Amino acid sequence: MSRTLLSALILLGTLLLLFILTPGVLLVLFAGVLLAVAIRAVAVPLAARLGLGEGWGVMIVSLLAVLMAGFAFWFASDAISSQAESFRQQLPELVQRVQERLSQYSWGRWVIEQIDPRRLVPSGQTASTAATYAFSGLGGLLGGLGDVVLILLLGLYLASDPAPYRKAALALVAPPGRPRLLAVMDQGGQALRGWLLGQLFSMVVTGTFIGLGLWALGVQMAGLLALIAAVFGFIPYIGPLISVVPSLLVALGQDPSLVPWVIGLFVVSLTVEGNILTPMVQRQTAHLPPAYLLGAQALMGSGFGLIGVILAAPLAALTMAAVKVGYVEGWVEAEGPLRAPEGSPAAKAATAPEGRG
Repeated sequence: MSRTLLSALILLGTLLLLFILTPGVLLVLFAGVLLAVAIRAVAVPLAARLGLGEGWGVMIVSLLAVLMAGFAFWFASDAISSQAESFRQQLPELVQRVQERLSQYSWGRWVIEQIDPRRLVPSGQTASTAATYAFSGLGGLLGGLGDVVLILLLGLYLASDPAPYRKAALALVAPPGRPRLLAVMDQGGQALRGWLLGQLFSMVVTGTFIGLGLWALGVQMAGLLALIAAVFGFIPYIGPLISVVPSLLVALGQDPSLVPWVIGLFVVSLTVEGNILTPMVQRQTAHLPPAYLLGAQALMGSGFGLIGVILAAPLAALTMAAVKVGYVEGWVEAEGPLRAPEGSPAAKAATAPEGRG
């Protein structure tokens, strides 16, 4: 066995072992990498246009993002918060209306019985169970906030200067395999960058379309429901199906005759996304067949919960790019020693003089 192959197997084995022992840590690290890729997708072209260093570009983009988020929060916080509070206050009444309408049908009564919360908590254990859930929820909230802070810091550090981390990764593989590993990292970065930009475009278009449609139908809290649809649009296929539930609940509680129109609106949105927006996204990254993507979401969701479902699509895009460049082109179809594709950034870097950072 060659030293190159042995070092590659050791690296893959170590990553697999870490994924088994500490999956949450690796998912947080991957989220940080994803954030860094998103920042550099805007910062690098901006820095080149302004004639500045990449670090300055990252700083400018980060500050602009904070200012835009603050402005959006200041501009829309009152409307969104009032709608969210209205939704919270109306939720018990909406649920009651839904239960009354479902109870008119035999299948509806069966559904109500299955989701009755009294079936989930045995008698005599309500207080202790509630306390346990409260402490568990508080711990989960604090842990989630800690993960968010860690992801933000990782994204900023990786985006500011990725060269040391790339060199550290290359040092783990024998010299003959480093050009191919560099090509894998370059291709993986391009796949993530294209997927992120395309998905962001899809989220904006979907949220705007849903918001205008709900507003035209006269559905209450159209802005909040559009925001929910846009946010869940980050999760392909599954996210849009989840986002339709709050809209249907509001429409059913407001006026049952609105329900078919709301369903039709989301069907049109899903059709446009599936036939126009998704192909546009996939042209910017590795093609992700629906069955492959849904399988990745099911696998990640069953193993890691919500964060696994959220990160399944970009992780699948990265995996396909890595397999294509690192395994198929670099091993299965390659003749002779491992090398980077001709004309790729990795090939140019491999032939560059020492000392270029």
